[in-house]
Amino acid sequence: MTHDFTPGLRSRKGRPSMTPQQQALTDELSRRAAQLWADSDGELSITEAVELAAFQIGTKTAQTITESRSEA
Repeated sequence: MTHDFTPGLRSRKGRPSMTPQQQALTDELSRRAAQLWADSDGELSITEAVELAAFQIGTKTAQTITESRSEA
């Protein structure tokens, strides 16, 4: 099952703007968390889904950085 998640408009009143890279990361985290939560059939809370998605993104980023350094 694919969960179609599109981030909605955000209220930024009183908050600093995010860089395009931060916004892209936020959107990816939201998309992954929503997908994990939908696929879990109630076994994950939304908080757990966000934590798992953040872990996956961090692991993927760390692996990419390590691979790039080893290729140099």
